[in-house]
Amino acid sequence: MKMLMLAAAALIAAPVAAAPAKKPVKPRPAAARVVKPAVETPAPDTPEVQALRRAFHYAFPVYEMMRTRAGVVTRAQAAGASGVNMIFARKRLADATTRDVTTPNNDTLYATAWLDLANGPVTLTVPDLAGRYNSAALMNLFTDNVAILDSRTGGGGTYTIAGPGFAGKAPEGTTLVKLDTNDAWLLVRVYVNGAADLDAAGAAIDRYTLSGGGAAVPMVAVPTATPDAPTLLAVVNEALGRSGIAPRHADLGIRPGVSDAWAELPPETRKLWTDTLPALRRELKGGFAQVGTVVDGWSYPGPGIGNFSDDDAGRAAVALGGLAALPRQEAVYLSASADKDGAPLTGAKAYTVKIPPRPPVGAFWSLTLYKVEPDGRLFFIDNPLSRFSIGSGSRSIHYERDGSLDIFVQQTRPSGERVVNWLPAPPGPFRLVWRAYLPKAELLDGSFRLPPVVATEVVP
Repeated sequence: MKMLMLAAAALIAAPVAAAPAKKPVKPRPAAARVVKPAVETPAPDTPEVQALRRAFHYAFPVYEMMRTRAGVVTRAQAAGASGVNMIFARKRLADATTRDVTTPNNDTLYATAWLDLANGPVTLTVPDLAGRYNSAALMNLFTDNVAILDSRTGGGGTYTIAGPGFAGKAPEGTTLVKLDTNDAWLLVRVYVNGAADLDAAGAAIDRYTLSGGGAAVPMVAVPTATPDAPTLLAVVNEALGRSGIAPRHADLGIRPGVSDAWAELPPETRKLWTDTLPALRRELKGGFAQVGTVVDGWSYPGPGIGNFSDDDAGRAAVALGGLAALPRQEAVYLSASADKDGAPLTGAKAYTVKIPPRPPVGAFWSLTLYKVEPDGRLFFIDNPLSRFSIGSGSRSIHYERDGSLDIFVQQTRPSGERVVNWLPAPPGPFRLVWRAYLPKAELLDGSFRLPPVVATEVVP
């Protein structure tokens, strides 16, 4: 198994001598500079824009999958590997430098494999990691979780993972898992129960193995972080064509296998894409909050997260704000962007988040803080403690007598023993995400609710 381990210029001005003044002149204070936030113009609500929005929602998750794939493959190729049909383990927890995938967790190690099943299946061996949460999520090109192979499926196993064109039988002793697209993403998570457990978790994730697969078909179109319309269509059309996906939104340029669809569009359609694409992307910035019901400031995801069926709008929002989200039966993600009074969360204030006693989870839970980037993606912030989350596995945290936990979210470090419950915040806007792995019935049926985030005085 191969593992992927993932000038400032100064201007110096020469001093200039000034002629002496007869009388000292007291300078006037400079006027304060007022910086107004950029005005974000929404897309007009015309029939043409509504149709383009539907096409964009369909295309964007595919683009994000291929953009993420390209990052892994490029780094692997620089190290002399193909980067496809190989599993790469990251044996350290994500931190403030992690930019591979939006909204990373700080609870598990990751192993990732980008699969190209066009020329044959691969074989995945899932180890028996009794007592340690682990999962292997298999996602198709549209980000849907086709299968979750994990601690609940029992005792590990060997799986033959095949694409839509596979007509054979799985080898004896293996279980066939068939995907509906040739390009797929295998994402493994293995729980780390504190820093002292990191080496053992690393040894556990190494026991996942991947073998087989035919020759990978290289991608020609090159994704960028924030694509223009021609790049978006080129990447998406090539990806769809690799799996023989039937055309949808062809009049707007989404034509599987057509590399120059942009050039074939009439000028008015190209102008519509160019003028509207930035606004359509901004509409997705709500992430998880756009696919759920908000109660006391927390967004509770609907039943379709991780498997969106025909909900392209929800799929697109999560692709930007939570790519590779697991289905609710595996993990529940609650997100908060506002306090109990509806005011946006910001590092200019201090907050307390109360976690009730004994949340109904079968594996573990965590509360993670993310800075909201201008493009809507979520990442950790650098902080003096390198602390990005607090959870059921955190060491030395202080619980109340009733078993509840008060987490202090603020910029400044509390003094004394209260620092153990401190979750550092950035100066500006941020978002909180509470994860619950292997949720129990109370979380799935809505009878368990988190209390709202409460603005408080700064904890000194």
